Amino acid sequence: MEAEDLSKAEDRNEDPGSKNEGQLAAVQPDVPHGGQSSSPTALWDMLERKFLEYQQLTHKSPIERQKSLLSLLPLFLKAWEHSVGIICFPSLQRLAEDVSDQLAQQLQKALVGKPAEQARLAAGQLLWWKGDVDQDGYLLLKSVYVLTGTDSETLGRVAESGLPALLLQCLYLFFVFPLDKDELLESDLQVQKMFVQMLLNICSDSQGLEGLLSGSELQSLLIATTCLREHSCCFWKEPTFCVLRAISKAQNLSIIQYLQATDCVRLSLQNLSRLTDTLPAPEVSEAVSLILGFVKDSYPVSSALFLEFENSEGYPLLLKVLLRYDGLTQSEVDPHLEELLGLVVWLTTCGRSELKVFDSITYPQLEGFKFHHEASGVTVKNLQAFQVLQNVFHKASDSVLCIQVLSVIRTMWAWNARNFFLLEWTLQPISQFVEIMPLKPAPVQEHFFQLLEALVFELHYVPHEILRKVQHLIKESPGPSCTLMALQSILSIAGGDPLFTDIFRDSGLLGLLLAQLRKQAKIMRKSGNKVSTPGVQDPERELTCVMLRIVVTLLKGSVRNAVVLKDHGMVPFIKIFLDDECYREASLSILEQLSAINAEEYMSIIVGALCSSTQGELQLKLDLLKSLLRILVTPKGRAAFRVSSGFNGLLSLLSDLEGSLQEPPLQAWGAVSPRQTLELVLYTLCAVSAALHWDPVNGYFFRRNGLFEKLAEDLCLLGCFGALEEEGNLLRSWVDTKARPFADLLGTAFSSSGSLPPRIQSCLQILGFLDSMASGTLHLRGDLKESLRTKQGPVVDVQKGETGSDPQRNFKQWPDLEERMDEGDAAIMHPGVVCIMVRLLPRLYHEDHPQLSEEIQCSLASHIQSLVKSEKNRQVMCEAGLLGTLMASCHRALVTSGSPLHSRLIRIFEKLASQAIEPDVLRQFLGLGIPSSLSATTKILDSSHTHRGNPGCSGSQTAQGLAEGPWPAAPDAGLHPGVTQAPQPLGESQDSTTALQTALSLISMTSPRNLQPQRAALAPSFVEFDMSVEGYGCLFIPTLSTVMGTSTEYSVSGGIGTGATRPFPPPGGLTFSCWFLISRHGAATEGHPLRFLTLVRHLARTEQPFVCFSVSLCPDDLSLVVSTEEKEFQPLDVMEPEDDSEPSAGCQLQVRCGQLLACGQWHHLAVVVTKEMKRHCTVSTCLDGQVIGSAKMLYIQALPGPFLSMDPSAFVDVYGYIATPRVWKQKSSLIWRLGPTYLFEEAISMETLEVINKLGPRYCGNFQAVHVQGEDLDSEATPFVAEERVSFGLHIASSSITSVADIRNAYNEVDSRLIAKEMNISSRDNAMPVFLLRNCAGHLSGSLRTIGAVAVGQLGVRVFHSSPAASSLDFIGGPAILLGLISLATDDHTMYAAVKVLHSVLTSNAMCDFLMQHICGYQIMAFLLRKKASLLNHRIFQLILSVAGTVELGFRSSAITNTGVFQHILCNFELWMNTADNLELSLFSHLLEILQSPREGPRNAEAAHQAQLIPKLIFLFNEPSLIPSKISTIIGILACQLRGHFSTQDLLRIGLFVVYTLKPSSVNERQICMDGALDPSLPAGSQTSGKTIWLRNQLLEMLLSVISSPQLHLSSEQ
Repeated sequence: MEAEDLSKAEDRNEDPGSKNEGQLAAVQPDVPHGGQSSSPTALWDMLERKFLEYQQLTHKSPIERQKSLLSLLPLFLKAWEHSVGIICFPSLQRLAEDVSDQLAQQLQKALVGKPAEQARLAAGQLLWWKGDVDQDGYLLLKSVYVLTGTDSETLGRVAESGLPALLLQCLYLFFVFPLDKDELLESDLQVQKMFVQMLLNICSDSQGLEGLLSGSELQSLLIATTCLREHSCCFWKEPTFCVLRAISKAQNLSIIQYLQATDCVRLSLQNLSRLTDTLPAPEVSEAVSLILGFVKDSYPVSSALFLEFENSEGYPLLLKVLLRYDGLTQSEVDPHLEELLGLVVWLTTCGRSELKVFDSITYPQLEGFKFHHEASGVTVKNLQAFQVLQNVFHKASDSVLCIQVLSVIRTMWAWNARNFFLLEWTLQPISQFVEIMPLKPAPVQEHFFQLLEALVFELHYVPHEILRKVQHLIKESPGPSCTLMALQSILSIAGGDPLFTDIFRDSGLLGLLLAQLRKQAKIMRKSGNKVSTPGVQDPERELTCVMLRIVVTLLKGSVRNAVVLKDHGMVPFIKIFLDDECYREASLSILEQLSAINAEEYMSIIVGALCSSTQGELQLKLDLLKSLLRILVTPKGRAAFRVSSGFNGLLSLLSDLEGSLQEPPLQAWGAVSPRQTLELVLYTLCAVSAALHWDPVNGYFFRRNGLFEKLAEDLCLLGCFGALEEEGNLLRSWVDTKARPFADLLGTAFSSSGSLPPRIQSCLQILGFLDSMASGTLHLRGDLKESLRTKQGPVVDVQKGETGSDPQRNFKQWPDLEERMDEGDAAIMHPGVVCIMVRLLPRLYHEDHPQLSEEIQCSLASHIQSLVKSEKNRQVMCEAGLLGTLMASCHRALVTSGSPLHSRLIRIFEKLASQAIEPDVLRQFLGLGIPSSLSATTKILDSSHTHRGNPGCSGSQTAQGLAEGPWPAAPDAGLHPGVTQAPQPLGESQDSTTALQTALSLISMTSPRNLQPQRAALAPSFVEFDMSVEGYGCLFIPTLSTVMGTSTEYSVSGGIGTGATRPFPPPGGLTFSCWFLISRHGAATEGHPLRFLTLVRHLARTEQPFVCFSVSLCPDDLSLVVSTEEKEFQPLDVMEPEDDSEPSAGCQLQVRCGQLLACGQWHHLAVVVTKEMKRHCTVSTCLDGQVIGSAKMLYIQALPGPFLSMDPSAFVDVYGYIATPRVWKQKSSLIWRLGPTYLFEEAISMETLEVINKLGPRYCGNFQAVHVQGEDLDSEATPFVAEERVSFGLHIASSSITSVADIRNAYNEVDSRLIAKEMNISSRDNAMPVFLLRNCAGHLSGSLRTIGAVAVGQLGVRVFHSSPAASSLDFIGGPAILLGLISLATDDHTMYAAVKVLHSVLTSNAMCDFLMQHICGYQIMAFLLRKKASLLNHRIFQLILSVAGTVELGFRSSAITNTGVFQHILCNFELWMNTADNLELSLFSHLLEILQSPREGPRNAEAAHQAQLIPKLIFLFNEPSLIPSKISTIIGILACQLRGHFSTQDLLRIGLFVVYTLKPSSVNERQICMDGALDPSLPAGSQTSGKTIWLRNQLLEMLLSVISSPQLHLSSEQ
């Protein structure tokens, strides 16, 4: 409303008469002056009074009345202006009547009886403003103008005066008879506006409209607009047309009748037909539009004028007028042309009825296409009118005119989609337009093909006939421009829907394009590759390029089209286009589409082109690599890449870049910038990463052929890396400042404002590529190229005018390490790449920048150290051989303790060696730093020497490792004056330092990281199942058994062995045993159980296999579930709802064991099924040697599922799964590990299960000859299980990487087929690596057994071969090395570290104890400790007690577990009597404590008896330094030992010693003074001392107390 009010106010301000207000003041009547007189109300009141006075002048003459009326008009106009257009005058209609009558009289007087020109002049003089002279006509005109704008009643009074006809007559005179002056004055313009507006107001009233039609003025005016245009007044042309249009839009039947009666339409058309060729086209079209306006406006009321237009040759006139625009030069569309075309389009909708056409739709059509038979919306009914447009387009050559025709046609389609079909099925306009399109200008061609595309994309219609004509147009190729546009349109259409790939193939377009491309390729091959000139367009090249792109579009997703291309023999010709950069992208896309049917051919082409490209063709190489990356995302592409020697081709690219990053580069690379070289290196590494990504075949191929090493060599030869340093080089000075994080260095290297030297920057960028490649993300990032481009220089912001220096913005160009991975849990996808980074580590040193080089080296080493934080990454890197790489590539840094890399690399080595290390690598590590001149001791124990180093920073756990014992946390105490040290020569000092460093490293390597209940044990080799990646992963066990029919051929059975087939179910029951570790429980909501074993049976010639036995851990309540129920083995999403119901009665045992399970700890599970009568059995479950549940159940039935009998020629195949098979795929957070696993075909006793539990998870035998730790190795071992009862035993130690083909050759075809089916590969595949755990019972006697188990699951299964340093020591000397460390100790710190290593190894490795016994190691250790008794202290003593097992790290007493240490070291009292800290007192107290222990005392007494404790204690009485307090303690020990365990020999020894203390008969003991009996200077057994008497009395009292004790245990030894 505000906008409307504003517009009205503006209209009032611009009122045609308002600008003459000043002139009107001169003719104003006398108005009283005063404040109130100027108000609108006062003025209207005054006017009312004066008008009443005027009405009373009836007796006056007409002239006087006229003067009186004219005197009122200035007051009326002033009141109207002051009241802002609001009239408050009661006698308004009376005033309107009088004023209009007066104006009519004046006009009648001016016009009647005069020639036309004089009448025109008189009318103008009457109405026009004439200054100070007579203004009566102007006042009357303005007053009537105001009155006609009030209301309809007032307008009716004006019309009754006959004024409308007179005004129309004046308009005719003004239009037909122009004035001589060139322009109108401003006052004239105001009069013209009022005059025209007055007529427009009259046209809006029906009575006024009747007045306009009362004479022949309208006919004359209308005909005048069409025949006298060359003589008309230009100033009145627009007003005249405006009035005529207003009359036309009135839509009054009287107007139609008037025009029909006066024959105006026919006469006007005839006039225009004669004048069309002489008048300008815009004027003619304007006149025609005016006539058509009357026709259009009248059509809703009556079609009479429309029929008159048709009968008066209106359509030929329209065609003639429109074609007048053809010769004009138009920069933009004429508005009259737009108006006329709009009217012609309207004419096409005029008709009596809908057009009748036959449905001629050609199929196939697009999915969204719908043809509506009913007329909805505006449709075409007048083909004759549309033919005007069609003929105009046919005959015209002007681009503007033709484009306008195409635009209005598109508008008609927008009205109603049926219009296209109505026209095309009758007049075929678009089809005909295609034929003449080469004759049209380029803009017209462009708009036409846009119209064609709109037909497809907006109407969703496929015009087969039109497309065939366009195809014919392309074939004829009348002109490059037209053909190019047609091809571009076809390209756009073909990419709109996959349906067009079939349409254009069936229509022959694809073959046509291929023929043209073959022709062009032959031309290129003959003429050579022409270099295109920038900025110069080559139509032929553009045509070829568009044709190639069309072929690309037609090949996408269409294997049939790819076959057509291949059948046309186009592959060699497509290869020709690769040489031209203009065609390369499309050519590569074509080859990529061909890879869908023949990936090997594509790969051979790409790899061949890469290898044959020259050094200067860097862009070609980059384009080929980018194409290669797009194909390597598919498994088929990766396989073809390997077969086509793709890896060798990529590595040859890097080899060709030798020296390209030198400073300065080699001459051959002088024209190539480092940025271009690095970009090529980047995409080459991306291709390698993509080829290896999640592809086990390629990964195995790359590792097996040593291509990681080859890749490292090629990178070293680029020129940016330095040379390897020799061992003899002088040590560099190093200020050990904290190096920047590796992420910060990479950010600097990839930032545009980096200030690094070029070679170092190149090194860091390559390391960044390798780091992303190691995590498997290099080829997945889309912004790698941008990160390289920033190296060209700083980027200047034009808006700000300054160089961008925001480091955060720069870092965004290369992903921060923290963004790419959480380093604590970073997954290393390609561990071989990390080995490459380690190989490059020593080559990062540049002599020109030593400090920066060393900082980068330390930063990279710290980054690698962070990568191996997690246990999984350590294991992965151990499997990849990182330790061997460290020894080979970083030998100098490992040897040189002053190197900044030394401590970091040692930490990495220690972390990895704690998981797995080859004995040879461990030997090399222990041999680091051995001097050339060896001492005699070194020659004996050469394997025990280690590198020299700084005691303060050697091991990664220097402080932690030393603080594990009960000593103060002071790792540097060895450097302080208070430390006990024996004087030694310089060489011995160096040996001791080496021993300390070696011991500290070994402590870190051998410290147990897996604490089992009651013991520490080394982690076993295992298979890990991770359900979070793919949702499945398992061990598939083929052919556990084959139940044969009576006439079944033997060849259907798989397995190994020479006996008969193994029966199933086992007649004597079964036992399943496995070691497992849960890393992470699955959520209860995920419902993914931990499946220990699932046995499946399948009856031949039936479809459904059945699960017959399963052992699993339910995630809901962590309960162990054992089931013998028969269930269909089918996918989870197919299982019926009743499968989740309660199991059949007596078929399932469920035992809760959640409180007994601990994450990260190895557990032993045993399920014992004891077969009883009929189908009954007893199922017992044991966890860690303890029975947790037992129940009677139904035994496994004889045949699978519902079958009760089997055909004699049939057979039942029994196979098994450990973990989750593919058919039960379900993602979960569950991660668990499997150790040694067995299946026995008998019920194992609980005693045997306890022994199996004691053997631990590292036992890898078949229980045929078992030695438990602590038993005599020379004793005969008896088998726990009969050979024929061992169905299978699975150990990672007995495993290998093989293939299905090798399994078929080595074992049998049946198993190879089963394995291939489970792995979803061909049964003759020889490329896919198959991890096979061989059945370790395969060589035993008995029936046929399974060959073992294969790992199924690319990402969900991981295998780790555990070989920690504690076990690898056994293969290179074992205890001899540890004893050598003790022999080299020269201070208490080194001694403690050496004993700590021995403690760690003996605690976790049972074999080390066997070897110690074998080489008499405990005796040697006692000898060495006795020689270095001065170095012993309480900490070392406590550690030795821990080795013996009598104290667990000083917390509580325990049983003697290591009898060797107890017998030869703890019971070696001569060793402890000479120590500086009186350790013998602590020893005696400890012995007394363990013998008095209520729980472990008897066992300890028995062990002490075997260690000859009593004789050794008796011998101590001869020690001169034995003080009485010690004697009392020793006698107490004797008493406890005799009470706990003794033999008659022990009593005899004590008795003999008592007899020994008796004096000769010549000596009277009563006369001996007992005061000096306790003199410590005299021997305890001296016969001349009273001490012997006191000692005898103490022994006798002890014997009396022992004899009277009720607790006596006599040994069986007499």
